[in-house]
Amino acid sequence: MSALQTRLPRNALGWAVPLGLVVLWEAASRLGALPATVLPAPSDVIAAAWRLTLSGELPRNIGVSTLRALSGFAVGGGIGLALGLANGLSSLSERLTDTTLQMVRNVPHLALIPLVILWFGIDEEAKLFLVALGVFFPIYINTLLGIRSVDPQLVEMGRAYGMDR
Repeated sequence: MSALQTRLPRNALGWAVPLGLVVLWEAASRLGALPATVLPAPSDVIAAAWRLTLSGELPRNIGVSTLRALSGFAVGGGIGLALGLANGLSSLSERLTDTTLQMVRNVPHLALIPLVILWFGIDEEAKLFLVALGVFFPIYINTLLGIRSVDPQLVEMGRAYGMDR
């Protein structure tokens, strides 16, 4: 073990590369190697964040984004959970919907953006749809696989204790 490793906490060494990159970024910005229109200096970003916080604009926008993310999670997660449960518990439901869902899952979300703009415009509905779509598939797949991977002996034990399907 080196002398540096014994003096620093175990997790502190993991911050060396990100902090070094930020220092290089700041230096490159200050020396003119990175134009501010392309990539502003970290200190400029922090100053802008502070200014927007004091004006109340940043907290307001963070609140709107948080509400959008939570709403999209509730919609996409709810539908994903319901379909995951239905397809995990019913072979008929799985035969009806899983193939279509798997085909749609393979379409990149960025490729859908032009269609989403045509369908919903650029208002809240489009943003909510994209968040819900991003949440839907991971929850659907994990619910479906979670139900399918239940140990059959646990199901048998549940039936022995009087549980139904």
